Amino acid sequence: RIVSKLRVIARARAIDKYALVLGLRELENVVAVTGDGTNDASALSKADVGFAMGKTGTDVARDAADIIILDDNFNSIVHAIKWGRNIFDNIRKFIQFQLSVNLSAVLLVFISSCIGSESPISAIQMLWINLIMDSLGSLALATEDPSDELLYRKPHTKREYIISPRMWKHILIQSLCQFTLVLLM
Repeated sequence: RIVSKLRVIARARAIDKYALVLGLRELENVVAVTGDGTNDASALSKADVGFAMGKTGTDVARDAADIIILDDNFNSIVHAIKWGRNIFDNIRKFIQFQLSVNLSAVLLVFISSCIGSESPISAIQMLWINLIMDSLGSLALATEDPSDELLYRKPHTKREYIISPRMWKHILIQSLCQFTLVLLM
């Protein structure tokens, strides 16, 4: 009954943390827990992400946690969440870019082979295209700094794939556009 109203719970007993983590996980929520004591270890290990305090935390809590906050500052947790979401988004952008470029190249080679004409791209040219696209594309898409808007977004579900159905639609449309542009040249 209270889960729908909760966002953050503070100063909870270890048994309450553990019960809350189990309940939220049973409802398929993404759960993050902070802790510093030996009694917090069970909640830290059961959570999706456990944050242990590095300075004041016990060894048991640090061993049970996924991430250790070295400066024991809550702002570090916020920065970790922001950077984690940013990295995930950058990986998705890079995958979408790579798949659309490679799918259009495969379409071009496949259709030209089916027509019976010679492939417009040789194997060496394809390797150069991939080399340039991989290196420059990864640099452009992987170095984007995180924005504060990432913190207002709900977390991704555990069952969500890294390539969403919307991304597949974008990949197909971009590949067809690229393929059409190459044919018009």
